[in-house]
This record gives sequence, structure tokens and C-alpha cells, in this order.
Amino acid sequence: MIKGVEIMTNNKANIIKEIGEFLDSDEKGMLITGTHQYKKHIAAMYVINEKLKNKRILFRTNAMNMVQTHLKSMVKKQPKAGERVRIDNNVYEFDAFTSSGTWQKTSGDVSVIIVYPIDAIARGAVKLDCIDDLFDFKRFDKIILVSWTDNPVNDYSLFDKYVDRKCVYDAEEEDPAYHARVIESIDRK
Repeated sequence: MIKGVEIMTNNKANIIKEIGEFLDSDEKGMLITGTHQYKKHIAAMYVINEKLKNKRILFRTNAMNMVQTHLKSMVKKQPKAGERVRIDNNVYEFDAFTSSGTWQKTSGDVSVIIVYPIDAIARGAVKLDCIDDLFDFKRFDKIILVSWTDNPVNDYSLFDKYVDRKCVYDAEEEDPAYHARVIESIDRK
């Protein structure tokens, strides 16, 4: 894939294929946007689970108290920063991109990093140092940056220097009414 070229994947089958190809490639970074607010990061975790076994995965989120919200039934109790939690075939560690004090509590060596939701970073409310820190102080094979809602105020070009592949996962095919509500919500802003 040519760096910075967006692939319009849109549906579940295509996003799973794209994530799998990304994990099998020499590419370092992937950006996933689209209207499927709560399933983009889950799709990434699903494919990671299918392809990787007994690896350490860093999940950097907006706030530690949001881990259970973002991962629903996968995480039984709210983890502390750096705490290891087995989710299916891999071990996850968590920290918060809004709290630099949590960053050094996670391992320096991980296989994959998921950053979700990146919206606050994309609209400039959080500085890019929370992403730069990963490249400066963590050793990893892959990083997957995932949006929540593709609001027009979000500037996803900020992530161009980190990603080789951009994909879209919309809810339109699976849940047209939900997709329409998300689009309507974005249009009202």
C-alpha cells in the first residue's frame, strides 16, 4: 500500500481483511475511522486474537476509568495502569493518553498498540506527545489508531506521519439506522 492512501473498506468483512493484511505486512501504523463507534477497536482486537498468541498488547485509551466501558464484557473489573489482563489469546496492559503518569507503568516491549478513541487528539484537545511517547519509549511491531466518531472538527491528517494504512469501518451495512443516526449527529455539530 502507498503511504497515506485511504482504502474505503466500510464493512465488517473488509475491515477484518484489512487489519489482517496490515498485521501480516511490514507496515507499522494503521488508522481506522468510520461510523461504527464501538466496534472498530473490537474488530482490531478480534483480528489480533486470531493472528497472535500469547503476545503483550498495549491498549492506550482516553482515561483509565473508561477501560470497562470500551471493552464491555472482556474486562471483568477496572484494571489499574500497567495491570496485565488476559483477553482471549493475549495479555493486555492499559494506560491513559490523557495521563502521562500512567505511561511508564506499562511494558516497554509490546507486540501491538491500540490507541482508542483518538478523537480528543484529532481535535487538538490532547497533544500528540501521547503518540510520540509510544514511538520514543516503547518497542512495538504495530500500532492501530482508532477513532470514535468522525466529526468534521477532527483532523486525522495529524496522524499521517504514524500510519501507512487508513481504513474505514462504517455501520451502514450492518445497521443502517445506527449509521444514519451517527451521520445525523455529526452533521448537527
